[in-house]
Amino acid sequence: MSIDHTYLMTLIEMSRYDKAQTLFDTYDIDEISDELVWHAFDHETDILYQFVCYLIEQKETVKLHDLAIELSMHPFCHLDGAYFRAYDHFQRTVALTHRQDVACLEYLLFLAEVPDQVTLKQEALAVANEIILLEPKNQIAKDFLKGMK
Repeated sequence: MSIDHTYLMTLIEMSRYDKAQTLFDTYDIDEISDELVWHAFDHETDILYQFVCYLIEQKETVKLHDLAIELSMHPFCHLDGAYFRAYDHFQRTVALTHRQDVACLEYLLFLAEVPDQVTLKQEALAVANEIILLEPKNQIAKDFLKGMK
């Protein structure tokens, strides 16, 4: 991790979100996201998730929601409500992409299969059919529909 990235993490851990945002905005989000996720695996707090939510409040983007989803579903998946957090971010991403991002829609199907059944079966069925309309050969949606029978 570079000195700048270490400084960013320090600002986040100190809840200096305004200064952290200024530094964060100098990075390519695709470049810094992996480092944030790996950092989250090494720490027991969800402060990085809280920081990403702060960024979303400032300027909502699909990439920030993607980062929040990744944090919720990977390093923080063991926390209560993590998949429900991810679901909320998926819903916003679906809206921001005008329901055209098939990969995002597929994750809603995944969340219907987790033990908490975050996506309700009725909603998942509608999403699977929506995916088929967008991509008639989509195997994930086809398999999901087959499993519903």
